[in-house]
Amino acid sequence: MGQQNSKLTSSDLEYIGKNSNFSKEEISNIYGEFRKFDKDGNGSFDRKEFVLFFKNKLPNYPEDNLHKLFDAFDSDKSNTIDFKELTVALSIIGKGSAEDKLKVLFQIYDKDNSGLLEKKEVDEMIALMKNVGVSLGKSPGDIELFIVKLFEKIDKDKNNLISREEFLTEGAKSPSLLTLLGI
Repeated sequence: MGQQNSKLTSSDLEYIGKNSNFSKEEISNIYGEFRKFDKDGNGSFDRKEFVLFFKNKLPNYPEDNLHKLFDAFDSDKSNTIDFKELTVALSIIGKGSAEDKLKVLFQIYDKDNSGLLEKKEVDEMIALMKNVGVSLGKSPGDIELFIVKLFEKIDKDKNNLISREEFLTEGAKSPSLLTLLGI
């Protein structure tokens, strides 16, 4: 899906305008950044370029999760992220609704695509949340207690599994969830 030219076409702008929450000026600024990180100049990010681009934008986000983010946003499964895919991804992360962000996060952490976050997957999410909480100046003990209570609230049916529906419904009621997940 990579584009080979160095200018945005009017059809690119139209597509991005319809599928993102960015103004033309914002799209132009993002395109300038995109071109700086597109080291080989092929019009798309490979995994390495994508990770470098996002390390600046999400400094608390672990690199292995950036790889999962890459997979989530590689909509055509080409192992590259073109500018259109990138702007839609940035729109969700930066300007998307809580529900959109939660959908992406669920997809990232549900590694086996079971539709459930199992203990191992939840533990990985909790580890990230602890790191982000500490980086925001919270004490590790306070953050851990908060996270435990938060996940108890999200797991409505108390089966120690978090369904996609529970994550989206209860997560939307907890804005701190997105903050602690670094998004």
